[in-house]
Amino acid sequence: MKFMCDKEALSKKIFNANDFKNTKSSISITTNVYLKTVQDLLIIKATDNNMGYITSISVLTIEEGETTVSCTKLGDILKAFSGIENIILETKNDNLNIYPKDSNKHFNFELKTIDANEFPEMENQENKSFFKINSDSFLDMIKHTQFAASKDESRHYLCGQFFQKIEGGIAMVATDGKRLSFIKKRCDDSVPNFPSVTIPTKFINIISKILEDSGEMDISLEKNLISIRLSDETFMYSSLIEVGFPVYNRIIPQEQKYKCILNLQDTIDAINRVKLFVLDKSNRIFLNIISNKLTLTSDITEQGQALEEIDCDYNGEDISIAVNYNFFLDPLKNMDVDYFSINFDGPNKTLKLLPESNEKSYLHIVMPIQPK
Repeated sequence: MKFMCDKEALSKKIFNANDFKNTKSSISITTNVYLKTVQDLLIIKATDNNMGYITSISVLTIEEGETTVSCTKLGDILKAFSGIENIILETKNDNLNIYPKDSNKHFNFELKTIDANEFPEMENQENKSFFKINSDSFLDMIKHTQFAASKDESRHYLCGQFFQKIEGGIAMVATDGKRLSFIKKRCDDSVPNFPSVTIPTKFINIISKILEDSGEMDISLEKNLISIRLSDETFMYSSLIEVGFPVYNRIIPQEQKYKCILNLQDTIDAINRVKLFVLDKSNRIFLNIISNKLTLTSDITEQGQALEEIDCDYNGEDISIAVNYNFFLDPLKNMDVDYFSINFDGPNKTLKLLPESNEKSYLHIVMPIQPK
């Protein structure tokens, strides 16, 4: 195999492929990236056997062939070609030689290869039913729910984001049992009914980076597999979390007795200052709401106490609520409005955070810290 290509184009694809390789075993063939030249295309594949990535770039093929090399090491080598536009990759014996096209540059890397026949079979696009979805909308759904997914592997069924078709649109939900985030988007009639699925956090994190420059994508959802196809013929897939996601509708309160409206940025700034005095592992701060004033305080410690007061729109009874400031701050940092509301029934009841805009269809649930 021998070909010449644009270094930046290859580097970008190898950078993406690196997220799909096996990270648990340094001796597995799935730590390698598969390279194959077909006419003037370079096909690139990576998999950890649960997820997969297949893409291609245009190259000048001098000799067709295929091989596999360390994905991480190839990425590191490409970074070292700073200021060089075109490079040549050539297999010789059991090595992949990588060197600049410019004859004035005199250096060469030799990277050990493993026979391409040892690379595992991967999913392909054939016989899959794709439908189109706006990638900006999909990314926005991820943004408003990603932080609420559990990181506790013992609760594997919560370590992802639940994606489903609902009446009039699509929805995404995440929860770790102490908080919940929900968002829905309208979609047109071209989006068919599809099975409700839980997409693993790892795959969500990866595609969030890759989808940034894409305007539209094709998606296929099967019982245990999600597949995504982009306009540049990049194809990605992942197995799904098959244990059932909780019935989240039961957790979301409908009508609540009290509502406190706050300026979003003022609240974020206040929490960021008050949290400087929080030492408790629960990350506890107190929200004291009294007649159009919200006072945020930390516990009193040997180092002192933080207290900050901000204006709000509230005419209910005086109330004090203890919350984990991270659980409260995460959804606020992702809201795209000027004002939001805290909705509640009492100091130890579920809090619902809502944007003060009829154009936004997301909400966040935060469970207060119960008194000891």
